[in-house]
Amino acid sequence: MKRYQVIEVAVPEYPILRLTFKDGVTGDLDLSKDIARGPLFAPLKDEAIFREVAIAEDGRSFGWRLDEVGSEIDYGADAARADVETALVKKRAECYRARMQHAAE
Repeated sequence: MKRYQVIEVAVPEYPILRLTFKDGVTGDLDLSKDIARGPLFAPLKDEAIFREVAIAEDGRSFGWRLDEVGSEIDYGADAARADVETALVKKRAECYRARMQHAAE
């Protein structure tokens, strides 16, 4: 299995992260469902805290409070990459369906 590294993370709008991976792939990760459930993600309901996202030293994860052992909220780069790729494929499929529907009209 390929191991991914995140080299850049930005917050284009709350609660979405824009991730850029070392191989150049960039995509958005919507964390609204994660934030809505459970106490682990409760701090991320505060947009100011959400915007403090950081990348771990090795780029293999990203998250919040990474220096606070026991209080950190982190995501692995590999799992995030799978989610980003899934979202990209869904978006492309929606565009394709829209073009096919428009062409059929």
